[in-house]
Amino acid sequence: MNNKTKIYFIGRKQGIGIRRFRLSHLENRRRFESDGLRDACESIEQTRWVEKADVVWVRVRPEHTTDRQRYLIDRRLEDIRKKIPIINDISIFDNYDCKDRSFQLWKDHSVPCPAFLNISTDEVQKNFDQTVENISKFINDHRSIFLRTNNETASLGIHILTSDSTKNEIGHALNTLILRCVEQQKLRSSTRVMAVQFIDSGNGSEYQDLYRVHVLFGKVLSFYAVTSKKAVFHNVDMDDKDIDRFISLNEGLCKRMVSIEHKVLSAVRVLGCNLGAIEFFLVNDRPVFIELNPMWGGHASINGFGNKKVQIHLIENRKNLEKRIPNIYNFMDRRSYYKNLYEAIHDHLNHSDH
Repeated sequence: MNNKTKIYFIGRKQGIGIRRFRLSHLENRRRFESDGLRDACESIEQTRWVEKADVVWVRVRPEHTTDRQRYLIDRRLEDIRKKIPIINDISIFDNYDCKDRSFQLWKDHSVPCPAFLNISTDEVQKNFDQTVENISKFINDHRSIFLRTNNETASLGIHILTSDSTKNEIGHALNTLILRCVEQQKLRSSTRVMAVQFIDSGNGSEYQDLYRVHVLFGKVLSFYAVTSKKAVFHNVDMDDKDIDRFISLNEGLCKRMVSIEHKVLSAVRVLGCNLGAIEFFLVNDRPVFIELNPMWGGHASINGFGNKKVQIHLIENRKNLEKRIPNIYNFMDRRSYYKNLYEAIHDHLNHSDH
């Protein structure tokens, strides 16, 4: 490899079709990421020619990627797979995009994850009442579940059902999801319905604490924890009443990472990804993994942690907090964060046999 790594991005908007050669159409470009890549210019630079690349990074927003787009990306990779490394090859797309597939792989490799129940559209149509009965039994086994589509994010296609849910309520949720599933399958054939155990973190409080670790080539790149009293929540849901818990969780995570790092890296490796953000709960101090996002870029990456009050608190109190939660400020310093990410890609390729 040359002293400077040449990286080629391929995705739904760049690398295929009429935008194949446009550097400006990188999908899911994160805030300050372009600046970070430019800052790493002594080590790595973007190329518009796949034939000149030393590494290809497949960048797609999974929930919007159609079967046709997957096919086109796969065709472009056919001739180069054996020549250069691929970051998150499209060939392992279902491993992370389909939660039932992720859970099955983790289960097969003894990686802790929620219990789950696959629900066949054909079986529902053949015997709807029996499917409702199977879901009801699953609920009784786990007290509370998510009935959901297997490959949507941002709380789309999710129903929360508990032991108090009636058969009619289960049937209504199932009907809604089957219709949603049939519609989604027109462009994304892997879509199906599944039931997932609701994980109670057992922390003795009303809060759910969610942990996220970003992994690159088998090494931890960054990590953080967020918290909320909601069963389904996002980073932006944290407000000023959650600040103390947020700080405490991240301070504890900094101390805990050494002990759980090998489990986190194993969970990512099982799915075949070499870059991604893996999410988990801690139950009795042990990770229970729930999903891997190959292209993080949500609210925390764009605006910071929590709502405006939380963001202002973190900025104004940086001097006092940075030693306690350096992980948060490392992630918030986006330009240097992405510079380090791209330099890490270069360093890995220059010190490995791929």
